[in-house]
Amino acid sequence: MQNCKNCNTEFDGNYCSNCGQRPNNGRIILKESVRDVLEHYFDFDAPLFRTIKGMVTNPGIITREYIFGKRKSYSHPFRYFILVLAVYIILIQLLNFNSIEAFSEAIGALELPNPNTDSSRASNFLREHINTFLLIYAFTLAFFAKLFNRKSGFYLVEYLSLSFFIIAEYILFSIFIILLTFVLPKIFLLNYLIVIIYPIYVLVRFHEGNLFMRLLKATFVSVFGWLTYATTSFTISFLIVKVFSL
Repeated sequence: MQNCKNCNTEFDGNYCSNCGQRPNNGRIILKESVRDVLEHYFDFDAPLFRTIKGMVTNPGIITREYIFGKRKSYSHPFRYFILVLAVYIILIQLLNFNSIEAFSEAIGALELPNPNTDSSRASNFLREHINTFLLIYAFTLAFFAKLFNRKSGFYLVEYLSLSFFIIAEYILFSIFIILLTFVLPKIFLLNYLIVIIYPIYVLVRFHEGNLFMRLLKATFVSVFGWLTYATTSFTISFLIVKVFSL
C-alpha cells in the first residue's frame, strides 16, 4: 500500500482509487514528464484523439455518451474548443493568413475590398477577434437546437456542450482547409459549406426519431444558428469600429 501524493488516499496499484493519479516519489522527473505529455496528447486512444475521431465517425454516440455521464473517455467540450481554437489562431498568425483575401482569391475577385470602409473595418475586427465571437456562435447554435427540439429532454446547457463539440471539430476542418488553400485557393469556399453541413450531420446523428423530421430540424438549427451568429457578430463589430473609430 502507498499514499497518493495528490489526495493522500492509501491505495494499491498503478493509479489512486480516489483521484486517478499515478504513484510518484514527490519530485518532477524528466522521464515521467515526457511520458505524461506523450500519453495525454499523442496517445491515439486518449480522450483527445478519441473525441477528434468520434466527432467524424460517430458524433451522435460521442456527444450522447458524454452528456449521459461518460466524461473521462472524451475531451471536455469547452477545453476541446479552446485547444483547437488556440491551434487555429497560432496557425493563421504563423502563416499570416487573411480569410478576407483568401475568399476574394477563391471567388476570383479582381481587387480586394476597400479596407477603409466601415464594413471592411468591421470584417477585419471580427476576423481579429474570432476567438471571442465564436462564443456567440456556440450560444446561438445551442439556443436554436433547444428551440427546435423542445421535447427532446435535453437541457440548454447540454446543447451548449454539443455546440462546443461541433464548433471545435469545424475549426479543425478549417485548419486543414487553410493549409490546402495554399495549393488550391478555391478550396477555401469549402469552409462555407462545412459550417452548415457539419452541424446538420451531428444533430441528425445526435437525436432520435423520424429521419425526415431530424433532418428538417437540424437544417433549421444550423442555418438559423449560423445566420444569427454572423449577423450579431458583424453588427457588434460594426458598432465597435464606428463608435470607437477603430
